[in-house]
Amino acid sequence: MSATSPTSPAPSGQLVRGFGLWGLAALILNGIIGAGVFALPGSVAQFAGSWAPLVILGVGLAFLPVVLVFAWLAGLFDETGGPIIYVREAFGTAAGFQTGWVQCLATTAASAANANVLADYVLRFMPATQSTALAHGAVVLAAIALAFTVNLLEIRNSDRWTKLITVAKLTPLVLLVALALPALAGGPALLPAGEWSLAQAILLSVYAFTGFEGALCLGGEARNPKADFPRALMGVFLFTVALYSALAWGYVATAFAPGAADKASLLTMGTMLAGAIGAAAIIGAASFSILGNVITTPMNTSRRLLALEQIGMLPRWFGVIHAGSGIPRNAVVFTYAVVALLAMSGGFAALAVLSVAARLVVYLACAAALPMVHRRRGLPLTAGKLAVVAGALTICALLIAQSDLKAWLGLGLAVLIGFAIKWIAAPKITPGGAAAG
Repeated sequence: MSATSPTSPAPSGQLVRGFGLWGLAALILNGIIGAGVFALPGSVAQFAGSWAPLVILGVGLAFLPVVLVFAWLAGLFDETGGPIIYVREAFGTAAGFQTGWVQCLATTAASAANANVLADYVLRFMPATQSTALAHGAVVLAAIALAFTVNLLEIRNSDRWTKLITVAKLTPLVLLVALALPALAGGPALLPAGEWSLAQAILLSVYAFTGFEGALCLGGEARNPKADFPRALMGVFLFTVALYSALAWGYVATAFAPGAADKASLLTMGTMLAGAIGAAAIIGAASFSILGNVITTPMNTSRRLLALEQIGMLPRWFGVIHAGSGIPRNAVVFTYAVVALLAMSGGFAALAVLSVAARLVVYLACAAALPMVHRRRGLPLTAGKLAVVAGALTICALLIAQSDLKAWLGLGLAVLIGFAIKWIAAPKITPGGAAAG
């Protein structure tokens, strides 16, 4: 599917290439930094004590082979779909479909969960007497409605909103690190863990670094995806590793109390460093951070639905692109309808556990896909790249082995549902794997 110039309306059936380098960077950052960072330092410190910053830094650096694989793959494609098209070219339509299907289920449920977390933060500004279930539901719906509206805007306007929200959520976090610098001058005190468990500390850190792959689904709406995606992905990921490590270092030096459970560690840190102003700034940052995630993640999901329709695995209704805006509105409407339903029903908990397991499977599939894509295209594969791929496969396999059994049961059910949908859609697929006209 071709894309039009970002300066002109899109005719029906065409996307608009409206995201530049910084817009893609904002999308990637919003995919990684959501609600988790606001509890990450305290959660990891409980299991690693003063070693928490080094654990987070080490996990981030250990995850680099996986990110490098995605950066290399992104440099080879400019279509919509991200991991769907990477795996499809390497292993066929069925594998590509299952990759996208599992991602859609996991990220939609995660968006619903994040909308509820956003309401929890926003209601901190209200008196306790007004923090009712009705108020919580109203905030959830308002957040979903705002995110839905941004997703229906022309790409240029969505790009601006995403950048604005990114600045709004990063500024307080960077200032928090700056305020903690005096306490770091002599190095953080060596404090013990409340319950030493290096494995738990590592797993918590891994969870915080996932989500970077979501923005790659918008390859068909990036101006220069083959050049910009690799740069944006590596730059944002390295920045996130540094930011998470610095926040954990600051927390251990200023606010960590061994044995005391702290589920809002950055809020505790902000209150200690800047009083009520610091607390308000962190609550605001959390709200913008989670809102950015509720905007970005369903945006990626709607493009997955579009990519799945393009390979003939979903009804054509999902692939209709609005003339003028260049937005797959049907896919956006469907995605947010599911998000709203899950968020308000409270029935998303079982699906939410799919998130990490599904992402690890996608990471494993994409790492395995890179050598296949190179071979199919006749591209050289250096020993260095093969070593990185081997490292990525090893990391994913080790983390998959640590995943919860409930996640695998849910993931297995999702795959079976996916096979049923593939069977229903089978007449739309030609023997070569392309959608039938």
